[in-house]
Amino acid sequence: MLPWLLVACLPAETDPQGVDPAPEIDAKLVAAPAFDPTSATPLTWTVSGKDADAAATGSILDESGDVVRKQVASGVGWDGRDDAGALAATGAYTLVVGADEKMREHPFAMVRAGLVNAYAEDDDGTTATRVPLYWSARRHIQDVDDAFVAVGAVDDSDGAATPLPAVGDNLVLAEDDAAQPLAYTYDSRPILTVQLGDTSNYGAANLIGADLHVVADGWTVLDDAALVDGGMVTLQRDEPLAATLGVTEERLSLAVVALDSAGTSWPINELSVPLRIYRLLDSPTWEAEGERYFPWVDAVDPALRALEGTAAERNAVLDALVRWVYEDNGLEYDTVYGASVYTTYAGNDWERANFDMGGYLSRKFGVVVNCTDCAGIIVGFGNMLGADVDYAIIGFNFDLNYILAIGGDEFSHCPFGPGGCGFSYHAVAMSPESDLIWDATLALDGDADPGSAPHDELLVQAIDADEYLERLAKTRTEYAYQAQGTLQ
Repeated sequence: MLPWLLVACLPAETDPQGVDPAPEIDAKLVAAPAFDPTSATPLTWTVSGKDADAAATGSILDESGDVVRKQVASGVGWDGRDDAGALAATGAYTLVVGADEKMREHPFAMVRAGLVNAYAEDDDGTTATRVPLYWSARRHIQDVDDAFVAVGAVDDSDGAATPLPAVGDNLVLAEDDAAQPLAYTYDSRPILTVQLGDTSNYGAANLIGADLHVVADGWTVLDDAALVDGGMVTLQRDEPLAATLGVTEERLSLAVVALDSAGTSWPINELSVPLRIYRLLDSPTWEAEGERYFPWVDAVDPALRALEGTAAERNAVLDALVRWVYEDNGLEYDTVYGASVYTTYAGNDWERANFDMGGYLSRKFGVVVNCTDCAGIIVGFGNMLGADVDYAIIGFNFDLNYILAIGGDEFSHCPFGPGGCGFSYHAVAMSPESDLIWDATLALDGDADPGSAPHDELLVQAIDADEYLERLAKTRTEYAYQAQGTLQ
């Protein structure tokens, strides 16, 4: 039993040298694994534990161990500048808090996360269909392979962040220093690729110095790898743009976060991408080819704002266009000559109608129009928005029932005066595959007797062709020609 007694009598807490170990210090330093000096939030930290010194200041040391900034209060944090007020370079740093046995160190990366380019993409119509836009004044078609917004550098000479600019306001000229609008079909889930900068006034971007990622509410990152200098990040919208036509305007907010060794996410910076997306019914339905048959920015912008919320169905789109043109475009019917001003017929061929979209948008020839002009407006805008529709000519030399001409305030069956109670011909918009009519030139008398008072205003929106002729014409007439026409 003697060996046991000898062991039992030894001091329990003495090491082999007979020196008592130092008591463990209970103080924990917590801070983000990365810091971007252009963020609105400085690098801050917390020290916790029973031995923590809440009043302890911190110092910032560079990779060589030299002090860059000393005596920084935790409540103030580090703004990325040295003691002389100059911008510190990106790279590896260490935060040191406290002194002696209570000193704690935290390595972190100073990074510069900023965007220099943004691209809009699709997947050949599987989930997203992008349509190039056309700027009429420059006769320039949007290059879908180019960035729709870009900046030369991620920050300025003073180190302030350079945000991607807002979408330009000029609808007829693409502005070099602004973001371009985009066009997608209404049910698309747009795909965006953003490019991060690789250099700044802080030095290299140093994104690889930390485990950085991009997240965005309502969007999925398709290639969720850690960010690298100059790297690309591709995201896709989780839900379709809308169930209706219109204009989507927003700044897509991208959060750059850093993951620490425990998998905790730390916010590093907020980036944003300006978006104005024109929601079309479909790709343009023009039979003719050429750049001018893509959506004109100065045409679809006012049209889709007027049609905001219109159901994504061809007839509903054309119905809305008729109401917009008839009620809100400030047009008046030519009750003197009934002559065309914005629509011409090449070689006097009824089947070769050509609508002057550019002239109409600027009201180059004024606001007094006739039926071929109004038909041209509906056909021009309709096919541009993806609502397939043709011209149709009704003829010839027929008397009228009562109509309410565009811009007029009373029904008449003699819009040209007592001696002018009929049309030599009349142009309307017509469905290519069904006998439905849209006409923005006039409203019909919608009651049981269109040939006499009283009158009930009936806009010509998807009206059956037979009913339309019965209400329009007092004498026999018919549809003589139907064709889509062209655009200039």
